[in-house]
Amino acid sequence: MGFRYIPEDMIRHSDFYEWYRSFPADTRRNIRQMVAGFIKENPSYRLSPLTGPGYFMMHWLMGDLYTSLAIYLVRKEEGERSEELLDQIDEYLTAAGKKMNRIMRRLMKLPGSFTLARLVMPKAMTLANGHGFQVNPVDYGKNGFGFDVTECPYCRLYAKYGTPEIGPVLCRFDDTLGGGMDHLDFIRKGTLSRGDEKCDFFYRKK
Repeated sequence: MGFRYIPEDMIRHSDFYEWYRSFPADTRRNIRQMVAGFIKENPSYRLSPLTGPGYFMMHWLMGDLYTSLAIYLVRKEEGERSEELLDQIDEYLTAAGKKMNRIMRRLMKLPGSFTLARLVMPKAMTLANGHGFQVNPVDYGKNGFGFDVTECPYCRLYAKYGTPEIGPVLCRFDDTLGGGMDHLDFIRKGTLSRGDEKCDFFYRKK
C-alpha cells in the first residue's frame, strides 16, 4: 500500500513532504503535475514492485529527486530566488540525514553490525543498476566497505531540466548520513555532481 509510482505517493514518501504541504493549493497542484510529467518522461528509472527491496529504495530515491526538482522549478516560476530554494532543500535533507545518522549510529554499535554491513550494503545498492544508476561494489578489505556510483539519475535529470546547481546540495546528504559515527568513518573524494568521474562511498572501521 502506498509505495507506487504515482505523484502523491512519491511526494508523500520523500524528504520534502512537509515543505510541500506548506504551499498553497495551486502550488501543490502544479508540483504534483510536474512530478507526474517526470514519471511519464523517464520510464526507464522505474522498478517493478516484484523486484522487492530495490523497488522501495528506488521509490525513495526518485521521490526525493522528482519532488525537489518540481518544487524548485515551480517555486522559481512563482518568483522565489534560487539561493533561498537551495537553502531550503539543504535544510530538509540535513534534517533527514541526521535522523538516519542516529539510526545508523545505534545499529553500528550492535555486535556483528560492521561485518553484516560490509557483506550486504554494497551489493544492495546494485539493485538500482539499469534504472538510472550504475553502482559498482569496491573491495576495501576486511576493515572497510563501499561502492562507486558512475551513473546517477540525479545528475542526469537536474542537468536535463536546467538545474545542475541542485546536485551538490543533494550530495551533502551522504556526508550528513555517514559522518560523525563512533565506530565508522565515511570517506569521500568526489561526486559526479561536482564534476568528478564518480561518487565514491568508503566506510572504514575505526
